[in-house]
Amino acid sequence: MRGILLINAGTPASRDKVDVKKFIGDMLSDPLVTGKPEWWSKFLATQVIAPLSASGSAEKYGQVWRREEPEISPLLYHMQRLSVELESRKGLPVEIAMRYGEPDIMGAFKKLEEKCPLLHEVIVFPLYPHFAQSTTQTAKDAIGRIFYRHPHSFRLKFVEPYYNHLAFINALAALAKPYLEDVDRLVFSYHSLPVSQVEEAWKRGKEYDYVYQVKETNRLICEKTGFDPHHTLLFYASQRGNNWLKPFLTKDIADLPGLGWKKVAVMAPGFPVDNMETLFDIDIEARRLFMESGGEKFVFIPSLNHSEAWMEAIWKIIERP
Repeated sequence: MRGILLINAGTPASRDKVDVKKFIGDMLSDPLVTGKPEWWSKFLATQVIAPLSASGSAEKYGQVWRREEPEISPLLYHMQRLSVELESRKGLPVEIAMRYGEPDIMGAFKKLEEKCPLLHEVIVFPLYPHFAQSTTQTAKDAIGRIFYRHPHSFRLKFVEPYYNHLAFINALAALAKPYLEDVDRLVFSYHSLPVSQVEEAWKRGKEYDYVYQVKETNRLICEKTGFDPHHTLLFYASQRGNNWLKPFLTKDIADLPGLGWKKVAVMAPGFPVDNMETLFDIDIEARRLFMESGGEKFVFIPSLNHSEAWMEAIWKIIERP
């Protein structure tokens, strides 16, 4: 029998400063994220970046954290719902794991084996539609290290980037279309990356070319929704330096009203599940900058989250019809 592992980058255990600090330190200690040697990445992350940014980041997380009992991060909330409903609908065991933090990869493997002692294959489904060494590659490497540390009764099958898969595009287009009435521009926002990482991956071909892949996703969404691609804009967010992919969302979006584009809709196709980068960077910070600069209408298009359309798309992507 097969099982499914949904993998994402991760989330702090809570919105408290100490947990946010640990999460930032763990994530930015990864040399595949920073592009720097491991020892230097760990030093900068744990001794400089995390201590300096923990308070501000904890405040941001506090603005988007879900207030259920117990409180839970939006990313973890939607992933839990997605896994439960996918398992119920498709009759396969499904677990979630984070590259950094909890629930961890080893724990997810154990839960899958407990659910299904006859498990023979685990399909690893990254919640990253586009290839990047800081998401796709580091998750694959971490899963491989953990998998080969102990003998398992099952084999692994990784789902490749699905940025242009029809099921993914259809789900995004159906989600976005109701939000596109009476807007001057549709803004696509993606996580920024160091230009050096992008250029190195580009040399390996389209299957590793982040910029090509995000632009192809945008083109296909426009094709499906009927939205004029000449009325779209591409921005990047969460940059950690000037030599990262531009233009920067939480800076340059303030220029749009001055150009006559006072009504915008913003979506982040690179994030199938809402998180800090969608709920804060877009729906709070980018909205504030745009409206304070003379904008009249700012429409935030949520992620696919645990929608029925996304569950069906995941299944079709796994089957690759």
